Amino acid sequence: MDQALQLNVMRRLCVGDLLRRSVQKFAKKEALVYSYKGTITTRLTFEELNQKVNRFANALTELGIKKGDRVAIISHNCPQYAIYLYALAKTGAWITPLNFALRGKEITQLINHAEPAAFIVEDELADDVTKLQQDMPSVKHFILINLAGEKQLPEGWLDFDQLCSEKYSDDEPYFEVVGDDVMTLMYTSGTEAMPKGVMNTHANWYSTIMSGAIDLHLLPEDTIINSIPLYHVAGVNLLIGSLSLGTRVIMHHEPSPQEILQLVQGEKVTYLVYPPTIFTNILKLPIPNIEEFMGKSFASVRIAILFGAPIAGASMRRLVEVLPNVYWMNYYGQSELTPLGAILQHPDVLRKFKESEERFGGAEPIGPSHTMVEMKVVDENMNEVPPGTVGEMVARSPSVMLGYYKEEEKTRDIFKGGWLHTGDLAIMDEEHYLYFVDRKKDIVKSGGENVSTVEVESLLFDHPKVADAAIVGLPHPRWVEAVTAFVVPKPGESITEEEIIQFCKENLAGYKVPKKAVVLDEIPKNPTGKVLKKDIRNQFKDLYQGS
Repeated sequence: MDQALQLNVMRRLCVGDLLRRSVQKFAKKEALVYSYKGTITTRLTFEELNQKVNRFANALTELGIKKGDRVAIISHNCPQYAIYLYALAKTGAWITPLNFALRGKEITQLINHAEPAAFIVEDELADDVTKLQQDMPSVKHFILINLAGEKQLPEGWLDFDQLCSEKYSDDEPYFEVVGDDVMTLMYTSGTEAMPKGVMNTHANWYSTIMSGAIDLHLLPEDTIINSIPLYHVAGVNLLIGSLSLGTRVIMHHEPSPQEILQLVQGEKVTYLVYPPTIFTNILKLPIPNIEEFMGKSFASVRIAILFGAPIAGASMRRLVEVLPNVYWMNYYGQSELTPLGAILQHPDVLRKFKESEERFGGAEPIGPSHTMVEMKVVDENMNEVPPGTVGEMVARSPSVMLGYYKEEEKTRDIFKGGWLHTGDLAIMDEEHYLYFVDRKKDIVKSGGENVSTVEVESLLFDHPKVADAAIVGLPHPRWVEAVTAFVVPKPGESITEEEIIQFCKENLAGYKVPKKAVVLDEIPKNPTGKVLKKDIRNQFKDLYQGS
């Protein structure tokens, strides 16, 4: 190691170093447990995990992958995903995850924007990707994660497990990494058809891990279940934050409520992080004594964090009543803040939900900002608004992203005035607690996934029978918001709901497909031609009632 590298390693901010430090303290402790379709297939200690990480990092280096290169992945959660994350963090290459629900052009669009040198693909998704290979010119190496062990290696592809086998050195790889080097390039859907690539640096992640250690009350003796997909910034946060503290992490392939309950009980899980619908749907199960069932099912749980979707005050009170020994928190964050924001702690939960109902029309209380974040609520001219007034949340923090990849203008816009503009409307009270009101931009949040209305509308306009279209999010008892299509047929044409839904299924990830399609004579618009989505929401607000 030359002197420059020695000095870099001595005092740098590199997330890959955190796993090595955990090994020094927790070498023989179980770090990662994996359930593949209901069966525990993997148990790795911190030492074993780090060994595989080092081998994979050294294998990638032999393939010519270097600092600054992008390496993409499309996969469900699995041990190989964790190995990939840490290996890239150690080498300085950019972690570039894709949503495993994407299909066809949705994949090639992002791959050709990120221009990765390698693409890692889960066996269940490999057939789709092999059909697209010729459309991804930057990719020099395709790597297969063979989870089921039954997939024949496509011609010219490499096997992931071979790349972290004893064939490669498990010596610690050292490359010069500084805090402002990009660690993750994560694509987030907004109002544009093209998702934005959020560049989060090693320093961003250090700040977030530090904030988590203070705000989330996670302990080395905890066991956390991470059902959040690792293509989500929140999933990465839970994984690396937990392992940095020595906390055992349970992951599974494709979460189901039954498997979650089995893992919570079988592995004595103490820490949960889920959208509120997971808990509220369990409460709706036709079980005679639901309180007793919940108490037994979650007997080991000491902390539960809600995130990703609003929860009504009545539902929050019910959860506290049914699981009184659980420390509840309500979390708000976004990718651009890696993914910090604000958090409502258990002692304030009931008090602030009550205050919201009495003073702020039921706006969701999300608490004061995280330890590493400074937030305020401003008007359109960046003037801070008085307590109790609706405005946009803006933030300053060492967790604020470096910017949007290849999008300098969008980066300047979101950093206007020296603050990160969240695009979300909120109220701040006299105690500096925040209450989430609504999103400024036209986006539908369905089942915890952000869906760009512009993207779906653009697709509908490609349908040969569609003259006009609008996508609106409507209240839904399961999905919180349901993506809903409103279409006007071309003159002389007729179109059915089934045709619209099928067309979308063939061209979009499942979570983007409208739950219903309504055929109208015309889309309501103002004199300038802007669609009056508020009018549509009001008219069809009960469309999913009883669903």
